[in-house]
Amino acid sequence: MKKLLLPLLLLAVAPAFAQLPALHAAPEKNDDTVVLTLPDEGRVAWQRAAGVLAARGYTFRYSDADLLTISTDYIELESYDIIGLFVRVEGNRLLLRGRWLVNSTDAGNGEAVSLGGFLSSSASKWAELEAVARELGGTAAYYNSAAR
Repeated sequence: MKKLLLPLLLLAVAPAFAQLPALHAAPEKNDDTVVLTLPDEGRVAWQRAAGVLAARGYTFRYSDADLLTISTDYIELESYDIIGLFVRVEGNRLLLRGRWLVNSTDAGNGEAVSLGGFLSSSASKWAELEAVARELGGTAAYYNSAAR
């Protein structure tokens, strides 16, 4: 009986990251998510993310030490783009996404930050997402969440 329960328990606790689409090492045009594999995990990785975001001038709209998530308020970048970030930690992997507003009076949730194409206006927004990822360290992989 114990031999049957162990595989079932392992399946029940499989991380949500196992549900991610195929990750790739270099970002592609429609990618909107950076997944970092970090040397730290859990709460240590979450605290690291909080420290990096705070040092970059972000304030927290929502932060949960139990769920290991952070959502920032929107800030205006030097390029006048308005961006907010979302972080979720699971194990030693950190998921990082950005949202941007067309203008400061936009009350909606914004648009997902993606790499974009050649004529895209997302260069500075994607650059900010990549800068945060570099400061967090670890190995980066990318995918398109389709969360527009």
